[in-house]
Amino acid sequence: MGFFAYTNIMTNDIIKFIAIIICFGIAATGRNWLNRRDYLLLTAALVLTVAADFFLVVIYSYPIGVAFFCAVQVMYNMRFGGTARLKILPFTLVIPAIFFAITGDALVTIAILYAQLFLLSYAAMIQFLRKKTFPTTNNVLILIGMTTFVLCDICVAIWNLWRMGIITNIDLAIHAHAAIWLFYTPAQICLALSGRKFTGATSRKCHSGLDPESPTG
Repeated sequence: MGFFAYTNIMTNDIIKFIAIIICFGIAATGRNWLNRRDYLLLTAALVLTVAADFFLVVIYSYPIGVAFFCAVQVMYNMRFGGTARLKILPFTLVIPAIFFAITGDALVTIAILYAQLFLLSYAAMIQFLRKKTFPTTNNVLILIGMTTFVLCDICVAIWNLWRMGIITNIDLAIHAHAAIWLFYTPAQICLALSGRKFTGATSRKCHSGLDPESPTG
């Protein structure tokens, strides 16, 4: 019985991983993007997402998987906040470094770093949407994608806090675990589609100030 349960979990994880690969394909194979810069950053984020999920749900190497998700959030910080965002990201290393020096727990240390990077990318996204740089459809997809991404991570946090004994409500933990992929897959689909041109409109500007249709835009 245990073997069949384990096999079923493995099969479900593989199916979920294939779904993420498809999301990457949606973004990477499209030619009708809003601008080259956004296409490159979004594609890079999705490549790193595939790598993260490979380590998390295929070979179950959690620290490496979360580390790749940290790199994903660096890409989204650059996508929404420009290269200037890189100047503040090193400050996110301070708290994780202190925590690791005290506890030696690599996984939780990387998770803390990831949480900080995600908060920064979400804040950058809100500022980005207020500027109305992209068409409305793309902005909506970005908002839905990043918000459901956050909800997914909240569910992941609840599940792991329960496993650590910090949260004792098993019903909450079970529902959170069930909701992880319910939020995560739509998040990746929306983000994968958010760089596409839907109505023939282009982004009105990009962070570099260059023409979004130019090869270097």
